[in-house]
Amino acid sequence: MVTERTVAAFRAARAAGVRVVLVTGRPVRWLKPVADALGGIGPVICSNGAVVYDLVEDRLLRQDPIDQDIVFAVQEQIRRIDPDASFAAETLQKVHAEPPFLVDSLFFEEDRRRAAGVTDDMLSLGPLEETLRVGSGVVKLLAKTTVMDADAFLEAVRAKVGALVTVTHSAPGVSLLELSAKGVDKAAALRRFAAAEGITRDQVIAFGDMPNDIEMLQWAGTSWAVGSAHPMARSAAQHLTADCDEDGVAQVLEDLLDGGDGVLCGTS
Repeated sequence: MVTERTVAAFRAARAAGVRVVLVTGRPVRWLKPVADALGGIGPVICSNGAVVYDLVEDRLLRQDPIDQDIVFAVQEQIRRIDPDASFAAETLQKVHAEPPFLVDSLFFEEDRRRAAGVTDDMLSLGPLEETLRVGSGVVKLLAKTTVMDADAFLEAVRAKVGALVTVTHSAPGVSLLELSAKGVDKAAALRRFAAAEGITRDQVIAFGDMPNDIEMLQWAGTSWAVGSAHPMARSAAQHLTADCDEDGVAQVLEDLLDGGDGVLCGTS
């Protein structure tokens, strides 16, 4: 939930001429309420950099999907690490998910799905090799295990398939990995976006809290991790602010509004 203080800080930044860009692992369909709350933000970088979408114009600007043959090859390799691993695949249209993957998620029970605004056309259940069609455009493959923690799972999967895909995670307390096409991450997408806008690296201020933010925090001219951030994200950032529940990002924005032009990158 975005607090009133954070909304006010982002709106003040935009009013001051600062370019605000959301950079997130979430799919585009979840972002319009957040962007609207922050003041009608247009282009967003989502699915860990695999999708750039203009929410104001309701228009896809770019997508970098994983080759479907690689999706299935990666699945096979991860099952060698954990035969009971479960999978889902994000496309621009929907989530394709194996039923075991949904256990303990908001997608698991129909009433929870509907309460969260998840309609039937957003979800396709079954083995990925059955539900995915040629050209489905998988922008993010998700893999879940119950036999090791997220960081250990990350290390094991990177060792197996790191030459084929980009592997990261961002879900606190869940051993859930997010896999994108090789070379696709938040930093790569933000770098392209900034270059197109004529914004230099040293003008970019980035905020993050999880391993999927690491490359972006390392690339940005100025980077901040929130106090509750994963240790990897804290190590990647130049500065540390307060926890999210203490409006750490808003505190930084309020202090920086007297500075020069730049891009501010929010994560969720």
